[in-house]
Amino acid sequence: MRKKYVDSHIHLNDYSEDRIHDLCSRDNIELITVSEDLRSSLINLSLEKKCPNVKAAVGIHPWNADKVVLDELIKVMELVSSVSFVGEVGLDKRFTPETFDLQLKIFGDLVSQASSGKKALLIHAAGAWREVLEILSRSPVEVAVFHWYTGPLEYLKDIRELGYFIGVNVSLLKQPKMREVVKQAPLDIMLTESDGPYEYRGLRLEPDLIPVLIDEIAVIKKVSSEEVLTVIYNNYLNLLNRVLK
Repeated sequence: MRKKYVDSHIHLNDYSEDRIHDLCSRDNIELITVSEDLRSSLINLSLEKKCPNVKAAVGIHPWNADKVVLDELIKVMELVSSVSFVGEVGLDKRFTPETFDLQLKIFGDLVSQASSGKKALLIHAAGAWREVLEILSRSPVEVAVFHWYTGPLEYLKDIRELGYFIGVNVSLLKQPKMREVVKQAPLDIMLTESDGPYEYRGLRLEPDLIPVLIDEIAVIKKVSSEEVLTVIYNNYLNLLNRVLK
């Protein structure tokens, strides 16, 4: 079996047409593209049909909680029932605490809708790791990925016991907390991600950095890059096997 790189969290719809074509033509990386609203959900679903290496998620980003209208929310809910991946969804008390009550309502609705079938939730939980974990632990959701996990290290045990994953972002090249998470977390709950296109502390986060990220994880965990690549790709296959119908 040929092992591939994995980008478990990318905003493919935000790229130029040429860049999308480039990423879609690669046979050495698998991409899960996440959405922020109805428009991006529809675009990403169309990209999934065109790109053999792309899986699309639909959702409402918590930053958009106060921007989404009821009709749009209803349509996204309808899409959730027909897909395997739901994201980017969750809660944010760090960047948008002023809409937290509204975020709770929308996230609760999305979790309820996703609980009706085999779905993987791709979670945004900045500043709200505990709240999201508590909501999911009380739900029937069996598969979730905590995007760019920089939450409390003590929650890693709970995440693993629930059968969930954490996203290890290429920001690790700049972010000490991401390095500490990798040091403490077991490899069998890790999925690599870029969150591209995004800039973090002067670093352009892109799927092209995933191989470098693999090497850095290997250094931190004191294992070979080949072992890291193998485990993370197997984690991705495990994720797919648990949600694809």
